[in-house]
Amino acid sequence: MKRILGLPLYHVSNIGMDLIPNLQDSIEKLQEEKHDWERQRSKVSVYTKEGEHKFTLKQDPMEGVVGWQELRTIIKDHVMNFYESLHPVDSTFQQDPDTNLREALRTFWHNYGWYTYFDETDSYSWHSHGQYYLIATYYVRADEEHAPIQFKSPMSDMYTSWGLGTKSVRLEETIQPKTGDLMIWPAWLEHQIPALDTTILNHSQAGDVNKYNAKRISITNGYVKPHAQFLHTQRTNNE
Repeated sequence: MKRILGLPLYHVSNIGMDLIPNLQDSIEKLQEEKHDWERQRSKVSVYTKEGEHKFTLKQDPMEGVVGWQELRTIIKDHVMNFYESLHPVDSTFQQDPDTNLREALRTFWHNYGWYTYFDETDSYSWHSHGQYYLIATYYVRADEEHAPIQFKSPMSDMYTSWGLGTKSVRLEETIQPKTGDLMIWPAWLEHQIPALDTTILNHSQAGDVNKYNAKRISITNGYVKPHAQFLHTQRTNNE
């Protein structure tokens, strides 16, 4: 675990490398089937062709992605590592095995996965996932020619609106992911995929706008808030 903007970020590399060929191939095939979709709907797998959200329809946005179940298990292990580093002592839930939040999370913690498929003209403005507790993003295809991910300090709006000056304060952090990287962060932390013309330059011809040679593919998992999961598990056990 490292810190960006004074906040915890879990970042590991070369995860699930043997799964990547199948992940890439199956997502490419799924995208080929969307050739007649409205462009923005086709980029994020949570949407149907009609623009409905698959979660509300109880559909799986990762259906048809080969290797997803194996990858999901690998990511879960890393999420638990991150969670336990944030909560090294959780006596409230360790004393009573019937109310052990950590064990409930390790066994049942719900996560919702979806993939994104971006080309050289795609960006995604500042946003967060406050309905979740942790966000985990795995990079199925990413390299130095693809857009980075940027994180914004939660103090940014305060410094800007109060005119406090930002010369000595770092309010944004940029990370260039690589294929096989996994990053996990607090779900409320704002982040974006920046617009092409503001961040990416061609490495061979300095100053020219870069065109990506391949699509950037990532898989994101949202993990629900732990106490909500605990209550859900308790209700399920009592039924």
